[in-house]
Amino acid sequence: MSALDHLQRDFQHYILADEAPSAIHAAVREQYGLSAEARLAIYHRAYRSRLRQALCEAYDKTWTFIGDDMFADLANSYIAAHPSQHANLRWFGGGLAAHAALALDDYPFIAELASLEWALGLAFDAEDAAPLTAADMQAIAPELWGDLQFHLHPSVHILDLRWNAVALWQALAVEADPPEAVEADVVQHWLVWRQDEQPHFRSLPAIEADALYRIAEGASFGEVCAAAGEEAMLALAGYLQHWLAQGVLTRY
Repeated sequence: MSALDHLQRDFQHYILADEAPSAIHAAVREQYGLSAEARLAIYHRAYRSRLRQALCEAYDKTWTFIGDDMFADLANSYIAAHPSQHANLRWFGGGLAAHAALALDDYPFIAELASLEWALGLAFDAEDAAPLTAADMQAIAPELWGDLQFHLHPSVHILDLRWNAVALWQALAVEADPPEAVEADVVQHWLVWRQDEQPHFRSLPAIEADALYRIAEGASFGEVCAAAGEEAMLALAGYLQHWLAQGVLTRY
């Protein structure tokens, strides 16, 4: 390893470590009235500041909801527990909702709000894929329908929420006072997807959510219908029409 490689490694360790190794100090001189320690500390702090900024940008509604101080504490604990593994800061905050569920376990609605916000961001950034249309389905022979395996659009996410995180997000999105956090008696299912280049969400009946989960796992349409039962066949036909109209399915 060359001297430059050693220097770059030591500098990286200094930036990433909570406690800075001393090796890098010898390579930095005092300048502009700043000691080596003070000059190095600028980079140490700036790196974490940029990570916090990325979290603020990805979770601006969550940030607004819990306030500067609480979000800063959450972000700092996340940065310490989850060092960045990505070259692109866009993906750094992927685990914040799960981290919030542990770090703020007295406020579970914060984790759910964060999970909704992240899913909306993922839907917006998801790769493009040509959606299936009603015309595509009409071209399929009826005897083949049972074996069809649909694929969900890359932007699709299904969330299972117990709190009114959607109502919180909607209020924050229009800069209104958010309602009081309320827990539902049963889990509420929500579909997040992109249509016309914008993320959307809507609530899902339990039967529809179960059907989409099974499709995501690779079940055939026949298996989805069998799991739903004969009494749900009419409802499934209606759901399929919605999926085609909303671009939720991409191929079979």
